[in-house]
Amino acid sequence: MLSRSEQAVSNLEEARALRAAGWSYRQIGRQFGLSSGQLGHIRRALKREKAAGTRLRRIMPDATDRDLPVIRSVLPPGLRKQLASSGYRTLGDLADRLNDPVLPGLEAMPGIGPHKAALVKRLLDHYGLLSGTDDLQSAIERLFPDLADPDSDEPANE
Repeated sequence: MLSRSEQAVSNLEEARALRAAGWSYRQIGRQFGLSSGQLGHIRRALKREKAAGTRLRRIMPDATDRDLPVIRSVLPPGLRKQLASSGYRTLGDLADRLNDPVLPGLEAMPGIGPHKAALVKRLLDHYGLLSGTDDLQSAIERLFPDLADPDSDEPANE
């Protein structure tokens, strides 16, 4: 069973997909059994996100999703303000922070726990900004060096 905040995030993500498929907000509300307040939250969040993209692309026609401002994302207001005050202006800034293996995760920042960090990661994953490994073998070898293939391209120590 999901917590209320996890359910709200899940509803928002599913509503985003349904809006992209052409569903009305009324249909989305009926599909998920949402109250008018819950549906209003989803409507405002998706409207803010779409408006940010429209504004950005009007100003900079060659802008990408990396250039979207954090303050206009679908993240909760307190988290948006905290990230912006920490110097993360765009989603690209956040993606660079999370993709850097040397820096600690967002959980290390004061006031951001695992739940809020997961929200940021889900948002970046939605836009395709999180770097993931496409090579499962190299990911496993990085975690477990003793499982590395001895016939790999790396020179052997003799």
